Amino acid sequence: MSNTFWAFFGFLVLAGSGVAFSQTQAPGTAPPKRYPWDKRPPECFLPDTKPSQQCTADDWPNYADTKWRVDHLILDPDFDLLQRAENELGFSDKRFASGQYYFDAWFLSLDSVLALPTELVYRSVSGWAKAKGAGGYVKLAEARLRYSEAWNARGRGFPNTVTFEGWDIYQRKLREANQALDSGSDRLKRTGPWYVMKLRIAYQLPELEGSREELLAAGSRLWPEYTKIYATAMAFSSPTWGGTFEEVDRIARFAVEKTKATWGASWYPLVYQEMFRSGCDCTVAESEADWDLMKRGFRDYEARGRANEGYLRAFASLACTMRDRPEARRLLELGDKLSPNRPAGPPDPCREFAFSTT
Repeated sequence: MSNTFWAFFGFLVLAGSGVAFSQTQAPGTAPPKRYPWDKRPPECFLPDTKPSQQCTADDWPNYADTKWRVDHLILDPDFDLLQRAENELGFSDKRFASGQYYFDAWFLSLDSVLALPTELVYRSVSGWAKAKGAGGYVKLAEARLRYSEAWNARGRGFPNTVTFEGWDIYQRKLREANQALDSGSDRLKRTGPWYVMKLRIAYQLPELEGSREELLAAGSRLWPEYTKIYATAMAFSSPTWGGTFEEVDRIARFAVEKTKATWGASWYPLVYQEMFRSGCDCTVAESEADWDLMKRGFRDYEARGRANEGYLRAFASLACTMRDRPEARRLLELGDKLSPNRPAGPPDPCREFAFSTT
C-alpha cells in the first residue's frame, strides 16, 4: 500500500486515542494538542498536507470570540493549552481588525472570570501555578483573586457602610495583590494588563499614591495606544474616588499627546468611552470633557479607517448624552452604512433622539 495510506491509518489510530497532529508537525516530534474548538478535518494534519484555507487555524478570529474561548480554557483547564494561549495572546502585540490588542481579550477573560472566585476558579489558578510556574500570567491571576477578595470584604456600598473588619480585609488583600504583581516575572511586568492592575491598586492604597503618576507614565511609554491604562487612571481620578473631573480630563489630554503623531485627537473620545464603559459612575455631560475636541477625535478616528459600527454607536451615545442631535445622527448614519442589514432590536432612546423631527 502507499505511504499516504499508512500515514493516514496512523493518524486515525492516534486520533482515536485523543491525540492530533499539528499542521506543521516535524517528523519524530510529539503532536501538539489542539484547542477544543479546532474542528479542522483529519486530512489537514497529515504530514504531506498542502496549505489551504480549509486547513488554516483560526483560533482568535475576533475580540469577542477570543474572550469566550479563553473563558473556556480557564474554567476547564488544560494547562498546556492555557500556556499556549497565554503566549499567543497575553504576550502578543498583535491586534484584531477592530484595533484592540490580543492581550486585552486575554486580560478581559481573566478579569471577568476571576472576579467571581469560586472553588473551581481557585482550583484552576492553583493548578496553573503548579503546572507552569510563576513565569507567565499566573501571578497576575493570583493578584486578581486577592483583588476580588478585597472587594468581596469591602462590598460595593458607600464607605460609611463598610465595617471595620471589612476595611481591614480590603486593605490587607489589596497589599497581597500588589505583592503578587511585584513578584511576577520581568516579562509579565512589561505587559499592559500588569500596569492596569498596578494602577487599580495604587489608586486604592494611600501608601502608593506617590507611584501613580510614574505607573501611568511607564505604562503609556510601553503601550501608548492601550486605552485601558489611561481609562483606569481616569476612573480612579474621578469625583467618585475623591478626585476631580479636571484631573480626569488632564489624563485624557495626556493620552492625546502620547498618540497624536499617528492618531490626531482620536484617543480623546476613546479613553473617555473606555472610562465610561469600565464602570465610572459619571457621564460625559457632567464631566469637564471638551466637546469640540471630542468631535474632532471622532473625525480623526473615522479618517484613519478604524471606526467600526461598534465604535460609531458608542460615540453616538456620547453625542446623545450631550444632546447634540446633528452629531448623534451623523454617527448613527455612518454606522448604518457599515451595517445595512442591522437586525431589528428594541427601541433605542439615542436613535429616537437623533432622528426625531420635533
